[in-house]
Amino acid sequence: MAKKPKVQFDSNVLADIAARGRVSQANGLPLLNANPPLIEVNVDDVVADEAQARLTDAGTVYLGLYPAKAAAKEAPKTSPFEIITGAVLPPNKRGGGGGGAPTIYPFDKLEIGQTFFVPVSEKHPDPVKTLGSTVSSANHRYAEKTDQTKTVNRAKRGEGNKAVKDAAGNKIMETVTVPVYKATRKFSIRKVEKGVKYGNWTAPDNGALIARVNIPEK
Repeated sequence: MAKKPKVQFDSNVLADIAARGRVSQANGLPLLNANPPLIEVNVDDVVADEAQARLTDAGTVYLGLYPAKAAAKEAPKTSPFEIITGAVLPPNKRGGGGGGAPTIYPFDKLEIGQTFFVPVSEKHPDPVKTLGSTVSSANHRYAEKTDQTKTVNRAKRGEGNKAVKDAAGNKIMETVTVPVYKATRKFSIRKVEKGVKYGNWTAPDNGALIARVNIPEK
């Protein structure tokens, strides 16, 4: 039987990997570097900054010894973010980035054309930036793998999913084949300003408006 690592890890992350089969670099590195490793990562399958992953025998044993808390695995029954009908996203001026936890946001309840508002706060001084990857993760959750593949050129990944560099410090690129995903829902995020009217809704504060939008036809 696989031995138990001496260092304790976040069992909620392990439970999420077991359920979805994917992990971000930040969450995956500690588990990959554990002794013994708790997960295996396929660096050739990375979508929306998450790589394909699965639990090792040690990871399965560990999750059994330290099961994730039920409250942490389940989405809250209610969300603090009100769903808005009739608001219109402003034109896109920039892309989003950063991180965020998707569990408290009502992505699963949004119909096409509905939105929710996240105000500027201490946690989110720039919501468009800090929630960019949250929106990307939501888009990925509602994407289905097709039987098609595509060829992409990207940075080669080594141990710990880190980019491999040459002697001059430049990233080594490689051409790989990855699966093609089909979107079943699409979400977008835009910056909004206090007092400005967007559709029939007026922003009560500076922040970000997140909407479920139509999926573009190809």
